[in-house]
Amino acid sequence: MPTIPGTEIPDTDENREILQVLERYRTAMVRQDRAAILSTAHETYYDESGTDDPSDDIVYEELPQLLTIRLAQVDSIRFTMEYLDIYVRNDRATVHVWIDAAFHMKPILNEDGTPRLQPRFARQQDYAKFELLREGDSWRITKGI
Repeated sequence: MPTIPGTEIPDTDENREILQVLERYRTAMVRQDRAAILSTAHETYYDESGTDDPSDDIVYEELPQLLTIRLAQVDSIRFTMEYLDIYVRNDRATVHVWIDAAFHMKPILNEDGTPRLQPRFARQQDYAKFELLREGDSWRITKGI
């Protein structure tokens, strides 16, 4: 079976639809477009943030505020994802990716407007897992943002 260019993922309509959602998410991150990021999330979104501590879990209702805070700290973003595999079972999908991202952070200011911390550069390279749910004709992210 042919694969989606640049991946080892079988080229099916379903796999392309799933990757289109993740590409919308990725490009929205680069543009720092909170509304576009939120449009890729499903209302049942829930993420444990990779820990066993329930205090850092994220639910859909918290995403708008969380994205506002995090995006306000960022000056620019470079964000790429290499799609490694997709597993689909009925109306659920899991996508494993390799993320390579760089963030140029804004300075942190004192109350008088003077810099408390200078701008900094942060980089993230790691494997990640996105989970998606299909409702009707569309897929939305339920975990991984």
